[in-house]
Formats: sequence, C-alpha cells, structure tokens
Amino acid sequence: MSKQTPDERAKKLSEGLDYVKELPGFERGHPHYFKDPMIDHLLEIVLQLGAEMWIIRDRQMVTEYLLATEGKVTPEMIEAFKPTPEFREKMKEERRTYTRRVYQSLYEGIGPAGEAAFVSGVLKAR
Repeated sequence: MSKQTPDERAKKLSEGLDYVKELPGFERGHPHYFKDPMIDHLLEIVLQLGAEMWIIRDRQMVTEYLLATEGKVTPEMIEAFKPTPEFREKMKEERRTYTRRVYQSLYEGIGPAGEAAFVSGVLKAR
C-alpha cells in the first residue's frame, strides 16, 4: 500500500466540495463570508476552539473508560484505544450533543439542512 502524496490527499479531501466555490466570498485558500473580515477570523477562532475542546472531551471519555475497564491508563493506551461498537455509538451521541449545544446559536432560524452534511449535525433537534 503506497502513501498518498499531499496533492493526492488534497484532491481526495476536496472531492464533492465544488459547491463551496459558489458560496459568497469564496476565494481558494482564503474564504471570507462577511463584510468585516474580523468576523470571519473570530468565527474561525470559535470553530477551532470548539474542535480543540472536543478533542479534550473525547480523550477524557477514553481515559474514564480505560480506568473503569482496565484500572489504569497510560498515554499509549489512549493513543491505541479502539472503542467497542457500543462505546463508539456513545461517543458519536456525545459529539452530536456537544456540537448542537456549542454551535446551535450559529444556526438558529435556519431551515432544514441542505447538502452540506456538517450543517445537519448542529441544527436543533426537531
């Protein structure tokens, strides 16, 4: 199995995302959506902080799981952790709840989700 080059990886990651080019303010490598670019920067910061916070919550759940099931935990155990199907579903539900709670205000008043799958994960439960 050969490794992908950065160009091959970028191409694969961008497959099916052509609709992004139609968004207001799109500029390859530097999208902007608001008249004041500071709002774009602040939104990006909020999204990045939310992602970092989720990583911490995710690792905390794994740590607690390992302590409960193994009686100990090491950084290596966390990195090598493979969740059971049940625990994987619990983690998915926790992520949905977290995302909805943190980002809900960004999407209040928006109608049903469109084709962008990431939007549907943050809309209020109907």
